[in-house]
This record gives sequence, structure tokens and C-alpha cells, in this order.
Amino acid sequence: MPVEILAMILDEYHLMDLPLTLLMTVCRALNEVIKNTPRLWRRILISLDSMPPSLKAGSTMACATEKFLQTCIQRAHNSPLEATFVVGRIDESSPTPEFRRARFHMLMSRSSQISFLCLIINPDTPLHIIKNSFHGLFNDSTAFPALESLMIASAFPVPGLLEVFHPLLDQLERTTVKLRSVYFENVTREFILAAREYRFWRKLRRVTIKGEYSPIHVTAFEGCDDLEFLSISSELLVHPSCALNPPLRGGPLGIPEFSEMEVDAGSKCESQYLPVHPEPKVPLTVPDSSKMEVDAGSGYEGQYLPVHPERKVPLTKVQWLRVGAIAMSGLQELQIPNVKFLVIQSALPDSARQEPVPAHSIRLPNLQVFHVAASHSEITAISAPELHTLCLQVSVLKRADADRVVSSIFHGGEGMWTPKTLSINAPIHDKHYETLYRRLPDLETLTVTLADKPSETFYKTLKKRGILPHLLRLTLDFYALPTPTSANGASTSTPQMRTVRYGPLTEGELALSGSYKLWRGGGGAMSTLLGGKSAPHPLSEQVRPAMREVARVRSNQRLEFALLACKYGAEHLEEIYAEKNICNTCRKSAYLNGTVGPTSKHPNGAHTNTKMDARGATHANGNDHSATAS
Repeated sequence: MPVEILAMILDEYHLMDLPLTLLMTVCRALNEVIKNTPRLWRRILISLDSMPPSLKAGSTMACATEKFLQTCIQRAHNSPLEATFVVGRIDESSPTPEFRRARFHMLMSRSSQISFLCLIINPDTPLHIIKNSFHGLFNDSTAFPALESLMIASAFPVPGLLEVFHPLLDQLERTTVKLRSVYFENVTREFILAAREYRFWRKLRRVTIKGEYSPIHVTAFEGCDDLEFLSISSELLVHPSCALNPPLRGGPLGIPEFSEMEVDAGSKCESQYLPVHPEPKVPLTVPDSSKMEVDAGSGYEGQYLPVHPERKVPLTKVQWLRVGAIAMSGLQELQIPNVKFLVIQSALPDSARQEPVPAHSIRLPNLQVFHVAASHSEITAISAPELHTLCLQVSVLKRADADRVVSSIFHGGEGMWTPKTLSINAPIHDKHYETLYRRLPDLETLTVTLADKPSETFYKTLKKRGILPHLLRLTLDFYALPTPTSANGASTSTPQMRTVRYGPLTEGELALSGSYKLWRGGGGAMSTLLGGKSAPHPLSEQVRPAMREVARVRSNQRLEFALLACKYGAEHLEEIYAEKNICNTCRKSAYLNGTVGPTSKHPNGAHTNTKMDARGATHANGNDHSATAS
């Protein structure tokens, strides 16, 4: 095989984050190609403390020794470097901060080649260890002309990180020209507000702020005219009373932009702050009773008074927005006309003193994917005519409240969201699903999250003629309680999810089991007949017969599923009851004229539906074995 082709294959292998060092032991030729391909050595990680296996896996070269670090740097040659520096966890085997800093400096001497810089602080790392490990590392000799992405992540909030990384921010201000993406995790709100003052912040296209923070005002992104991706885990404030001061024109270092070095003398724009919108003026009106006079030295001489407007922060280029929390009154003030993907982890209710935001008044004409968690129906203020995918979580305790919220959101009137893909997690009564389904006849993919076994009404709705005629994929997700954590805060390991596939119920199975009605009482009927105490059966055994019956009935209605599945979180089990190659063209044709049967060919001959055999379940522990036959 030509070396060039082999190098291209290795590039794909590298992009998949698979370890290259194992391939070097396969043969001498492969070893030579890997060693002589500099770009395969660009990901370098330095960790001198106890290194978890996760850091050693993948395509990153985890350098624990000075010799291997030198080898990686030499083999990377002039390639752009992706550098990761890790501090902690600290134990008796950890080196001194000075020793760690010297090792970091070996890679930082190539700072001009670094395109991605990642700084990781592991749990239980004292601040003085962090300070001494990075002290003097970001000095005047370091420059970042190639840096495109910066990541600073701490496992827990550490007050004082701004003091540690202030020199880094200063050097970025002086030397970076390509930085377009930052990721900050648990770096404190003080750090965010300080970084926001730098000029490089205004050139960013991607900003991710993750961790527990007090609310952040949208003016933190003032001047970020090229921002396309914004993700913050805290509440996003928009009200002008909480606005931050405008950032300095020249940043904290006072470095002016070229365009700001020449200011029109007639503009009288001598402010040291970054202007967002010119200050408007309004005609001066003085009440006759007060006989007020304007100071002759004020510069307004009876014509205009200055007004302090609500500072608008246009995010017109943002296409991906994720916020931890925001109220609809705040969302209404945002200027995000081009957003396509919107995630609101908590849609806050507006204050009772505020006038409600009118329904469908927040126009998001390009919104296609919307994930939201809410306890109210005020989110209907959003107008999204192009919405394709909706993930809705209704966070209420009472079913009656959930019924009311869901009914208000899917009201059936003009302007109602009509997604083709819906994921709903709401504790509504089973009888209300029929109304929901009839108002969303174009659904193609549906995921319903449930806390317990649904009633017979739930299944009957799915089997009614005319319900969800275009539905191709249906998944019921029975969630489990959160995984308990150990004393040190780390999650305990959970068993791997296993997959089991079933064919549809046959007539013989229906006669033998008495259909699924045996399980209506929770699965303990047979134990009671035998005279013993009722032992609850696993949820999967209670739900499985009813779901297979749903698959059989809809198949007879020429509404076969491309996928019908249930996920049982407590059992770490996924069961698939139907899995076929069906496209929406087949479904529409069958539904409209009834000429396409369950085993008919696709109109253009692209595929043929297959029949599931009746051999029952085929279990797969780690592997998926299909129970289908042509």
C-alpha cells in the first residue's frame, strides 16, 4: 500500500481518537509511517501526578516521562500542537510544583506552534500548588500566534484562578490573532468578567461557560459581533438594571485597535469605553409649573437631554444558544434572529408584576431544534414556524398541572409548534396522550419518558386507527434514579446497557399468554394463583407483551415501525420490538391509498421491508444479534 494512502488511513484513525501507539507494534512499516508523520504527534498531554486511565486512552500522547515528551515534540516537528497541561490529583507520589513547572516549560517553549491549549485542574488540588505549577510559565517569551482554541477547566470552583492565569490572558491579548473559541469550566464569575474586558474576547465565535455561577448579564458579550455559538450553564440576565459597564476600547492593557486610532474630530467620541449604540437624544420638555431651566453650560441649551437607553447586545450571528435559565421576558429582549438550536435548561416564570409576554410574539424564524424544561406554558411566547425537533420536559409534581401545561403548549390553534420529532417528559395522565397525538399528526419520531408502567389506556391510544399515521420511530424511556456517588464525589460504575431484540407476537404466542392482559395488574397474578406472595416482576416483563401487541396491531394497519423500543434504566436494558428499513415515502403511500403492504417494495426499488420471524428474543450481552429473517 502506498505510504500516502496509509497516512490518510492513519489520519482517520487519529480523528476517531484511537491510540496510535498500539499500531506501532503491528509491523515495522507501520511503525515507520507513524513515526515519520508529524501531524500524528500533535496531541501532547503532560501529567506528572497520578494519571487516570481515561487520560492514557485515545490518540493523545500522555507524557509522564521527560524522554517521551522530548520524543513527541521532536516527532511533531513544525505541526500545530494541541497541548494539555494537567495538575493533580496530588498525592505522596506527586512531584514538587517546581519540577512540574519545568516539565510544562519544555512544551511551552513551542508556544508559537500551539493551536489548542488546555489547562486542567483535578479535584483536591490546593491553590498554592496551582500557582507554583504555572508561575512564570506565561511570560514575555511566550507567544500564541497560532492559538485557535483555549480551554481552562477545573473539577471544582477554585477562588483565585484569575490571579494564576492573569499573565496568560495578558499574553493572549498581546500575541494571539487566531483565537476564536474558549471553554471555561468552574473558573469563577470574576474570571469571566475579567476575560470579557480583553479585545480578543470580542473576536470569539464560540464561548462555553460551564459550572455553578451567579447569573451573567448579556452585556458580558458586548461587542462579540462574530459570536456563533454561546453556551452558559448559569442564568442569563437581560434586564438593563443589571447591565455591566461597557468594556474598555483598548482592553485592560490599553492596546487600541487600528480602526480606533483615528477618531473623527467632529464626532466628539472621546469615551474610553466600547460604544455599542449611539446615545439617542429626545426633545427636552419642562413642566410649566416647575419653571425649570437647563444649565447653560450643559451643552444642551434647551433642546435635548441625554437618555440612558437599554443597551442592546445584538447576537445576530448566533446559531447555537444554550442557557441555564432565562425568563421569556428576557428572551424577548435578546436579538437572536438566526438561532437554529436553542437549549433552555430552566425556563423561568416571569414575575407576577410583569405583563405576560404575548403568545408567539418572540419570533425565531430559523429555529429548528428546541430543548426546554419548564413548569409553565409561558414558553408558548416563542414562535418557531420551522421547528423540526422539540425536547420538552415539564417539571411539575402534580399530574393535573402537567395536563394543563401540555394542553396549553399543544393547544391546536394557530401558531402551535408542529415538530416532526418530539421527546416529552411530563407526568400527564395517560388519557391525555390521545389529544396530544391527534394535534401532532405529522410526528415521525416520538420518545416518551415515563416513571412507571403505563396503563392500558396508553397502549389503546397507540393502536387506534388514525393515530400518528406518519410515526416511524417510537421509544419509551423508563428512567432510573440518579447513580449514587461515592464518598469522594466520583460516580460509581454502572453496568453496561444490554440490548435484546424481539419479533412481533405471533398468534400462537397470543393464545398461550392470554395476550398482554395478564400483566395489567402489575405482573403478580400468576404468583397469587399459585398461593404464594405476589413477587413484582421486572418492569420489562410487564411492558413487553403490550408493546409487542402495539407493533402487531399497527403492522396490520399498514403502519409498521422503523423502530419500536423501550429503555429500562433500572435494569440497564434496552428492548427492541420492531426494527425495519422503512422510509417516510413508503409510509405516506401506504397511508394515503392503502396499496403498499407490509412486505411491498419501495416505490423506487430502494429497499424491501423484511419480515420478523417468530423465534422470540435473541439476547445480546454487549453484541446486537438481530432476530430477523429475509
